[in-house]
Amino acid sequence: MTENVNLQNLVESFQESVNRKDVDKVLTMFTEDAEFELVGISKYSGKEQIKNQFDYDTGVNGELKFTDFRSEENTVHCQLTERNDRLAAMGINELTFPSCTFVFQDGLIQSFSAKVSPEMVQHNTEVWQKFIPWCKENHPHEYSKMFTSEGRFIYNRENGAGVVLLLRKWGERQNNK
Repeated sequence: MTENVNLQNLVESFQESVNRKDVDKVLTMFTEDAEFELVGISKYSGKEQIKNQFDYDTGVNGELKFTDFRSEENTVHCQLTERNDRLAAMGINELTFPSCTFVFQDGLIQSFSAKVSPEMVQHNTEVWQKFIPWCKENHPHEYSKMFTSEGRFIYNRENGAGVVLLLRKWGERQNNK
């Protein structure tokens, strides 16, 4: 039982570090070869890729809340609620991940996965399908900094903050139509 409580404490410490925007501290909580997955959205392997995700989360002013902990051996299952400025600009107050799993190795996060509802993935996809052409046409310089030549979003702190500003502009235009 003590080990399970300690694992829950590690998850809570992770939450605090993320919410303080302490990316360096967050990275010390992962193994070198850790995997981080938002099922149906993105998957990262290794600390450098994971760092980009948490830098982005800092740029969008992300906040996480883990609840409903269930532990077994080296694994913690819980629920995750996320709030951030990008979601708010898309008209989403919070995003709930009903299934979230941490797997630990020697007190470090070996893998993290969280699954969002298919409806939320669909909503996100629909917004991006409308936003991206508008961004490309109306803000080509910003678009070229935020997206690869293949059209993939580049996750970092600057692009997180930039996409929030552009989503707000886009949203204002959508509301004024």
